[in-house]
Amino acid sequence: MKAAVITGKRRVELREYPIPKIGPDEILVHMRTCGICGTDLEKIAGEQITPPILGHEVAGVVEKKGENVRGVELGERVIVHHHISCGSCTFCKNGLETLCEEYPKSNLDPCGFSEYFRVPASLVKGGTVYPLPSNISFEEGSQVEPTACCIRGLRKADVRAGSSVAVFGVGPIGLTHVQLLRLYGVGVIFAVDLIENRRNLASKLGADVVLDPGMNALQTILKQTNNQGVDYAIVATGNPKALESAIGIVRKGGRVLLFGAPPRGSLLSLDISRLFLREITMQSSYSTSELEMRMALELVEQKRIDTTQMITHRLPLDKLLDAFHVAQNGKAAGKIIVENT
Repeated sequence: MKAAVITGKRRVELREYPIPKIGPDEILVHMRTCGICGTDLEKIAGEQITPPILGHEVAGVVEKKGENVRGVELGERVIVHHHISCGSCTFCKNGLETLCEEYPKSNLDPCGFSEYFRVPASLVKGGTVYPLPSNISFEEGSQVEPTACCIRGLRKADVRAGSSVAVFGVGPIGLTHVQLLRLYGVGVIFAVDLIENRRNLASKLGADVVLDPGMNALQTILKQTNNQGVDYAIVATGNPKALESAIGIVRKGGRVLLFGAPPRGSLLSLDISRLFLREITMQSSYSTSELEMRMALELVEQKRIDTTQMITHRLPLDKLLDAFHVAQNGKAAGKIIVENT
């Protein structure tokens, strides 16, 4: 079978691998769709801060199951969350599952961008394999995990109805935030992005005001918030400049959610006294837990969030390198889905 592997900085190859063998508590999934995440691009660039395995936004069909596996059937359409926490450490007991030491140790074998992948026993036993409802397509299913990540971020930031929010970066993740914020019943949503196509789509999906960051965006936001700033600023990009802008545009007592994963070694020049005097809260959010996975699956099943409008490219697995090229260089690119039939 074919599977992706990082062979060097900015180098990825599709190589032939044996189909993984499964144990009695494991399953083998025939991958049907896998979305390209921004963290995949960082791993390829050698700047990752997460485990260097490519592909985790997966949906597929159960090809084989171990003799001890219950609740999962052969031929069943499923999505799989690639990490699981231990459930018993201090972090897990306090709702901080993604900080659990065991959390990053689990993953798909060999990766999500492969014809087949093994789901290890820890994930199967941990309940990270979800049957895909009949009204959800494979590509919709593959977007449950990133949606769950966004839900977790908004929960951690404690976003309230009626609030004003600025979203910096409206690629697929920022657009998901925009849709969720609309569901949350927030007040005005500002969407800030360099790329016009993304701004237009943000407007279509629920943003009230879309702005080019190079066109006095911060001044516009201040003017429309009576020079107070927004209640929340969500940084849905790893660009440190966006984080600087977010800190500068929240009101006194406001909150900044750092959601986009910054490349390793990223530095921020910051007047800390500004945070102190304005009592600004900084909150980061990494990945997601099974609670948000269930919440996201329900939203997608009920069609309360539309993940398909963000998809701009669909390429087969054997064109994976082309898909990565488009993701890295295509200004018009939104969510890119890799398909395997």
